[in-house]
Amino acid sequence: MTREYLLQWIKIKGASLILIGVSFCMLDFIIYSVPMSDLRSLLSNSNIIIYHAKAVACIGAIPLFIYVIFTGFRVFFSKGTTIPTNRTKIGKIWGAFGVITASLGFIIAFLIPIGLAFSTYSNCQQEKLEYYYVTDLELCKTIVPNRWVIQDNNHHVSRPM
Repeated sequence: MTREYLLQWIKIKGASLILIGVSFCMLDFIIYSVPMSDLRSLLSNSNIIIYHAKAVACIGAIPLFIYVIFTGFRVFFSKGTTIPTNRTKIGKIWGAFGVITASLGFIIAFLIPIGLAFSTYSNCQQEKLEYYYVTDLELCKTIVPNRWVIQDNNHHVSRPM
């Protein structure tokens, strides 16, 4: 085993491990942090909704991150320093599905505010509350931004920060 081969092997396997790690961290963030809590808030139809366009775009990218993780594992467990160039049938299907869902998530992220504008929800106009939509503008006074729990009259909306 030559020194160049060993360095190439370390680069390829190290890059695949970094790719896997970053993708797992992104999935962890999306599922257990702000994006998923924003989606739960949006789907709950409570008096207060928290909405970030980036959150919906991130949720749409979940299949793409899963694809990247499996591609990283495939590269890591391949023999030698060659990167597999032939794609499997399931990889082609899942990759296309990931690109489509990420694209749809990006498009839907910009359509939701239009839908909220035509609904009973109003955007809180204060600077720190720009991501909050309420059924009654008086509820904007009850919101404490950057807190774990936002309280309105009858509902508690969890918000990890």
